Amino acid sequence: MSLNSIFLPFKPKENKFFPMINKIGELLAKAAKEQANLIKKPTFEEMENDYKIIKECEKESDEQIANIYEELNKSFITPFDREDIHSLCETVDDTLDFINSTSKRILLFKPKQIPDVSVRMTEIISECCEAINISLHELKTINKKPDVALDQCELLHDLEQEADEIYENFVKKLFEEETDNKEIIKNKEIIQHMERTTDMAKHVGKIIKTIIVKYA
Repeated sequence: MSLNSIFLPFKPKENKFFPMINKIGELLAKAAKEQANLIKKPTFEEMENDYKIIKECEKESDEQIANIYEELNKSFITPFDREDIHSLCETVDDTLDFINSTSKRILLFKPKQIPDVSVRMTEIISECCEAINISLHELKTINKKPDVALDQCELLHDLEQEADEIYENFVKKLFEEETDNKEIIKNKEIIQHMERTTDMAKHVGKIIKTIIVKYA
């Protein structure tokens, strides 16, 4: 039995960790939505404005996570095991990092043509990040009503599988039809980064499910 489980009945109803965790979920969802907007812009110059918002979300999320880690070091009682909070923040941060790095690659590589599948991939990423955002907001009452968060975790699993299939079909078609080796490298890396974003989002869901098993 963990220390948190022993002291669970004595925890205050309001906990300073939850607003901070909620905030990183909101920033993640915002960044993903901006990436979905970015990919539809007709010029790279217009994409730059969306990328600035994504970069700002990443910066603000890093600051928020640093605050969470600081509170972990200062607090005797935490809402969940410290290791779970740390892993949760780390994987949310990694997911946002992938969104940022993918968007940066699009602007750096400037492919001749943005792959059509990238629109659906960014939509999937946005849906994943909104599912994470919803789940993080549910953590405060996870011991009473875990069903909403569990449903979102299942959605993450389904979305990741869809992204895998899109990526595999895209790579096969890319090597069959594209003759410019530079464009092959550019487009494969962009879509691969998008697919990895969904992998990381699914990993966030696994951590949330672990917390539910422990505390629901």
